[in-house]
Amino acid sequence: MAKARASLLFEDDFEGRSQLGDGYRTGQGMEDAWTIRDGVLFGEQIRDDHGSTMRKQLNFADLHVAFDFRFNGGSRFNFVIDDNNDKTVHAGHVARASVSPKRISISDDKVGSMNLKVREMRQNKSLASDQQKELDEILRRTQTSAKVNLAKGEWHQMEVIIQGTVMTVRLDGEKVLSLDSSGFAHPTKTQFGMTVNGSSIDFDNLKVYSTD
Repeated sequence: MAKARASLLFEDDFEGRSQLGDGYRTGQGMEDAWTIRDGVLFGEQIRDDHGSTMRKQLNFADLHVAFDFRFNGGSRFNFVIDDNNDKTVHAGHVARASVSPKRISISDDKVGSMNLKVREMRQNKSLASDQQKELDEILRRTQTSAKVNLAKGEWHQMEVIIQGTVMTVRLDGEKVLSLDSSGFAHPTKTQFGMTVNGSSIDFDNLKVYSTD
């Protein structure tokens, strides 16, 4: 079970400005995908080949982050946790929670789908049967999901908590799912943030707490 929140380390209500500002970065060429209006952060996909990315720079090991979100036409967003210095995984991806109106899933990217060796297996369309069995088992151990029902235009609060090897997602104060997997304990995470698919998904009231 995840511990209760400790002290507040960072918060952003996106009030009083129109740009993300210092401490945030977007994907190359994706600056126009993220706008702030009336204290709400709006994200929309502007490239056909990839969702629009936004990351908050922060060094951490464990994590307790909370934010509000609203589907406003977008199809899915990923809350992604990275280590920009880790070259054993694709694009530094360590962990993620993927959210659609009907399902939330979590993934240990460090030893699962974004691990370079595992990703190579996933992209190989002619795996031998024993390798396919190995891949299926890796993905089974490092991913889990749960059904939800999130209506367009409604605000929800999401919490993502990593403590050691356990990652937990809470929705509107209720635990939705949890997974124990070794990659979550990767000790040198450097950023977190959103990847948005479709147009648009809205965010507000970002808060980061200590996990002590």
